[in-house]
Amino acid sequence: MLSTVTAVRLPPACLPGETGSEIDLPTDVVSIPVRLCNLPPFSAIASQVLALTADPDLDLKQISRVIEGDPAFAADILFLANSSLFGFPSRMRSLRHAIALLGLDRVKALGVTVAMRGFLGDRNPLVHRCWQHSVACALVCEELATISDFSPDQAYTAGIMHDIGRLGLLRTYGKEMTLVLNTQYANMREALRAEREALNADHALAGSWLVDNWSLPKDFAEICEHHHDAPNANDSAILQLVKIACQVADAIGFPAVRRRQQPSYREATSPLVRRLGPKVVPRAEVLRANVSARLAAFER
Repeated sequence: MLSTVTAVRLPPACLPGETGSEIDLPTDVVSIPVRLCNLPPFSAIASQVLALTADPDLDLKQISRVIEGDPAFAADILFLANSSLFGFPSRMRSLRHAIALLGLDRVKALGVTVAMRGFLGDRNPLVHRCWQHSVACALVCEELATISDFSPDQAYTAGIMHDIGRLGLLRTYGKEMTLVLNTQYANMREALRAEREALNADHALAGSWLVDNWSLPKDFAEICEHHHDAPNANDSAILQLVKIACQVADAIGFPAVRRRQQPSYREATSPLVRRLGPKVVPRAEVLRANVSARLAAFER
């Protein structure tokens, strides 16, 4: 482990579950880098939005009041609602009007996107590369959800959250993560090992811990911790989708990690092809163009 990194040992109750994990650290004494523990909480407004939208009886006025409690956050959501992402013919000037048109699931997805952009801090080429991978994974999740009988907006939210651990480590241990991410690896297992050697925790475990520490929905913790694990028939449907989308995002040109050979599109989509047949999977060039066009709407 690098001498510049200080780690703190947390009691088991503070740690995410390790059952079935491929992380090769002792499950009862995992060390979380101390600066990660000191990250400010995930946006309070975004956390409230995530919690509120789980309520089937939620009133649109309730969620409007919560979002309007942070004018900058509300302005960012309104900006995205009026962007080319949706292409509404007339401009929306009221948050409540935007929420009514977009629906609760879409507002939740946009809320998490806005919170993630704020969480990134100062941008640099490496942070931007990792951010693009997260958004690309989210957009691929959304595209593939329609052929997997899954809610596109729910899938999008899971996709954009899957690498929160890597972004958190970049914010807190920029020097160490820069060295890790500027190295080329044979495969993802090798890259995760490099993170653990540098920081005593990889981004999968860090993301799971952050989700628990911030009291975000537990589904996100499973996705963060296991999205690089091998396919497993016992995985939840959303975890299976994120695993595929993460590989697809790499294959179509939006990798966070430099590998000597990125997975091919055929390899990345093979689980879908086996289950659904080749005709329902979009062509790589079509998906790449769609993701590129929609990514542009997030760049300011």
